[in-house]
Amino acid sequence: MHPDRFYDLIESARTGSAPTDPTADAEELRALLTPIEDEDLLGFVRTFEAEHERLNTWAVWGAGYVAAGGMSDDGFRYFRSWLIGKGRDAVETALTDPDDLADFLDGSTVENEELEYAAFDLLEERGLDRDLVEQSTDGDPTGEPFDEETVGTAYPRIAAAVA
Repeated sequence: MHPDRFYDLIESARTGSAPTDPTADAEELRALLTPIEDEDLLGFVRTFEAEHERLNTWAVWGAGYVAAGGMSDDGFRYFRSWLIGKGRDAVETALTDPDDLADFLDGSTVENEELEYAAFDLLEERGLDRDLVEQSTDGDPTGEPFDEETVGTAYPRIAAAVA
């Protein structure tokens, strides 16, 4: 699926829900994905996974770590889903200047586990093989690891927003 179509669906799901309720975003996304053809659903999941992989950097994890006050491996995965759910602007901001993610913090959780499950659950319900689309997006992040003791200084805007 072309990234423009992918982010149109993400944006539509976000627009239709409460801005601080990631679960509602997932429910809206599921409703939007339900009528699409199998090949389009597979394409959506492939694009979701590709975006997850692009966001698998230490710089993005550091931003999430500061925003959440700490972040496990699973938390980082769900943070990347949250970023995708916030739309293309949030993803590109995370990749170019992660401290500017402070602009996307709205007081809600910075994890959205349910968002990726919306599409994966539909795959399962349709009997489509997850192995056709699932990628390894949880490998070692790229870039330089952050120091947990000093990571807040690398993301002063985020640190100030969550203080």
